[in-house]
This record gives sequence, structure tokens and C-alpha cells, in this order.
Amino acid sequence: MELKYEIALYICGAVAVIYIVLAFINFRRKKKYKGGSKVVVPDYLKNMPYYKFKVRSYKVLRFLLSLTIISNILLSGFLMARPYKTETTTIEHYNRDIILCLDISTTVDELNAVLIDKLKDVVKDLDGQKFGIVIFNTTPVLVCPLTTDYDYVLEVLDKIELALEMRTDYYAGKNVDWDEYVELDAFISNGTLIGNEDRGSSIIGDGLAAASMDFGDIEADPDRTRIIIFSTDNDLAGDEIITLPEAGEMCKEKGIIVYGIGTEYMYTADRNEMQAAVECTGGEFFYGESKTAVRDIVSEIEDQVESLDDVEYEITETDQPEIPFLLLLLSISAMMLLAFITKV
Repeated sequence: MELKYEIALYICGAVAVIYIVLAFINFRRKKKYKGGSKVVVPDYLKNMPYYKFKVRSYKVLRFLLSLTIISNILLSGFLMARPYKTETTTIEHYNRDIILCLDISTTVDELNAVLIDKLKDVVKDLDGQKFGIVIFNTTPVLVCPLTTDYDYVLEVLDKIELALEMRTDYYAGKNVDWDEYVELDAFISNGTLIGNEDRGSSIIGDGLAAASMDFGDIEADPDRTRIIIFSTDNDLAGDEIITLPEAGEMCKEKGIIVYGIGTEYMYTADRNEMQAAVECTGGEFFYGESKTAVRDIVSEIEDQVESLDDVEYEITETDQPEIPFLLLLLSISAMMLLAFITKV
């Protein structure tokens, strides 16, 4: 425990010393008769046990009353000195960047329904990393650049999840809030459907390739660990600029490790192509329906070589007046009780 204003304690300590000195002088000084009615106490009365007990009790009570006054002064000074505790929190930033790359075409709605909550767990479990989010359909969109603001990352994932849920409900004929639906659908559709009429949808290779280009500092910092968690059913329904195998090779050349999350209902050819593309980067392929998929991905990522990129120290000061205030309250209560008894 530290004191912010020690001078306050010193001042109150000086007042307490002055009080002690004055009390001692007053105790030793012989009091002179200043008028009034004198009462003669016979010697036999002074020798009575009851009289002696009362005199001793009075002196003890006055002494205790003085002690409580002194303690009140000192405790008041201690409170005015503002006791506090300093805590230092270490915030470690690792040199590992992770982009969540999500296929949000309608054919993947069922996979996303079980996947996005799991991806939130990835963000929560892998503290200390930078996260980004790319969504794609016809075209890819970076909806969250790489950041350590995990609350914002989770907020974006919540918004994507709600938008996909409302889209599913709308297509199923369920009642939805139309204004909210339009707003959320625009969040996942505006940008990702550019050129949809000409190029089609579910352009998988372009999505992965775009995510690989969102690691903007590869040449400046080649030693960072870069990871893409890539979810799709790999059901191509359009004209791609870059094929999925080519996108996998791009990631490999840049040193980006890709972990693929597909679905158990994928066509065999689509699964084999996606698995080959992610494994060529040093990553692994998982089924999103698997209960252990995300746990396995987190374990795999944690096994990747990492080192501290930056360490921040956050210093916080917490006031701690509780104990001295409680003691002061007890001391004041004791003083009031002694004052009452002394008068009695």
C-alpha cells in the first residue's frame, strides 16, 4: 500500500504530537482553585475502596478517551493521504496474424450456422494475436482489418451471424423485421455481390487469394506467423480469376498457413481440391460439423512457432480507503462511548 499525499499524514501526526504534549502538561500541572464552592473530602472517604475505584476508573477513561482522539487524528490523516495500490498488468502482443476468411454464399449458410460461434471461441482462446475478417461470395470484402481489438472482432462476427440467420429465416418464409433485415443483408451483400450477374457466385479461389493479400506487411516483416482460417463448401458457381489451387500456392509462397474448414456434405472432388490447397501451405483440413474442429485448430495454431512482438505495461492505481475508514468509524464510536461514560 502506498500513500499519494504523505504530507497530510505528517501534518496530522504533528497535531497528534501537540495534543499529547498539551495533555501531558495539563496532567502534571497542579490545578489552582478558581472560585466556586469548595467541597472538603474527608480522608476516611478518600481511603474507601469505592472512592478509589471511581477515581481510577475516571483516570483510565480519560486516558482511553485521549487515545481515541489521537487515533482519530492519525486515521484522518491516513485517509487524507489517500492510500492506494499500484498494479502493473503485462500485455503481450505476439507476432502472429490470423485472418478469418468466410464464404457467405447461401450454400454455406448451414455450415456458418454451426461455425461462427466456434470462430468466436478461436478469438477468445488465442489472446495476444491480431485478427482480421474477410467475407466473400462473388467478390471478397475486408470487413475487419487486422487488429488486437477483440471486442470489435467479436462484434463483427456477431453482426455476420445475425445477418446470416435473418437471411435464412427470410428465405424460409418466417417473419423478420424488414428494416433490420435490409440493413444486415446489406452488410454481408454490398461489396460481396459486385459483378454477380456476370461472374456468378461462390468464387472460392478469389476469396482465399484476397485474404492472403490483406497481410500488408509481408515484405517488411517476413518472420511473422500468418494464418488464414478458411471456411467454405468449395462449391464454385462462377468465373474465378484465381483458382483455389493457385490461391493455395500464393499462400505457400508468402509463408501463410491455411486451415480449411469444409462440410461433411461437400462433393468428394471439392473436398479433395480444398484439402490439397490448404495442406500445401502446411495447414490442415477439418469438417465444421466436428465438435473438436475448432479445438484442434486452436491447438495447431498454438503449436506454431511464435515470439513476442511487443510488450506493454499498463499501470493502474486503485484507492484503498476501506480498512482505514472502518478503523476510523470504530475509533469515533469508541470515543463517543467513552465520552458518555466519563460524563456519567
